[in-house]
Order: sequence, then structure tokens, then C-alpha cells
Amino acid sequence: MASYAPVSSRLSLRLQIGTDSLGRPQLRTLSLSGVDPLADANATYAVAQALGGLLSYPVHEIQKVDTDIVS
Repeated sequence: MASYAPVSSRLSLRLQIGTDSLGRPQLRTLSLSGVDPLADANATYAVAQALGGLLSYPVHEIQKVDTDIVS
């Protein structure tokens, strides 16, 4: 039977850098590699919030992107 084995993860922070003429948010992505693939949601959220406090723009969305090997 096949299974997944975690290889790597990255954290992607979607930052709101402003709004367009219609009031919709303008977003940019900041990606950080080297995240522990086994990090749980609470730890990931806490780190993203801490990093967000150091940035010039507010965090709009937090994503953890995992890469796994199927074996």
C-alpha cells in the first residue's frame, strides 16, 4: 500500500499591500522555506503571527505548503 513521506514545507504569507480603485485588497506573497513538515497548525499559526508583527503590511492569509514523497 502506498503512503506519503514528508520531505519539506514552506510558509506562504499573503500580505495586503493596499487596495485597488474598487476597494478590493491587493495581495503579495512572501514565502519562507525550511519549515518543519511535521509542524502542526497551531505552531504554524503562532510563527506566522509573530512574523507578521515584524512586517510592514498586514497578513491576509497564511498557507503551509507541504511536499511529500509517495512510496
